[in-house]
Amino acid sequence: MKILIINGSLRGQNGNSAAIAKHAENMLGQQSVTLTLSDKLPTIREVYNLLESCDGFLVISGVYWNNWSSPLQRFIEVTTAFENTPAFFGKPMACAVTMDSVGGIEVAARLQAVFGGLGCWTPPCSTVVLSRIGQEAIAATSGMEDDPNEDVWRIDDLSVVLHNLVAAAGMPRNSWKAWPHRELHIPDGPWPAEGVLDMGTPRFFK
Repeated sequence: MKILIINGSLRGQNGNSAAIAKHAENMLGQQSVTLTLSDKLPTIREVYNLLESCDGFLVISGVYWNNWSSPLQRFIEVTTAFENTPAFFGKPMACAVTMDSVGGIEVAARLQAVFGGLGCWTPPCSTVVLSRIGQEAIAATSGMEDDPNEDVWRIDDLSVVLHNLVAAAGMPRNSWKAWPHRELHIPDGPWPAEGVLDMGTPRFFK
């Protein structure tokens, strides 16, 4: 069993997403491996092999103007070539999103839809959205007998997300049926972190 933690933060090894990734690593132990998208990534084929070797995904991102990060967007664009292949197909995904005050649940919902299109599925209670405002509210009422913020998402709720993700990752994947899709072609060469991106999708305007 292996869970791939995808750290999509712009700040890489620093910041909120990295802190959540570290919490997840501590909870999962040897069941986890982390891919930090702002780092220099290996070749496209090596990323495919890493995805294929994993049984589930925890996707982490901050909220940047009501969207996920640019490294995560690029990752999605490149790995579109792996849609409904053994890299993604039938594997569960969960997500943890950080935000200042707004936009997190919308970003999480869209991430679920995107990874669903790639071939993944979402277990119950597998999303957590952590906000600066929420953490300040938790701190302000901590210790109260009738804490009005007891149900506000907090970092400890990640344990529920990971429990359900691991449980789902242990389920068989051979009962799912995929949409018709193009045959897998894994481009050779380095990861295209910048510049023009052509992954062989059809052109219908000349």
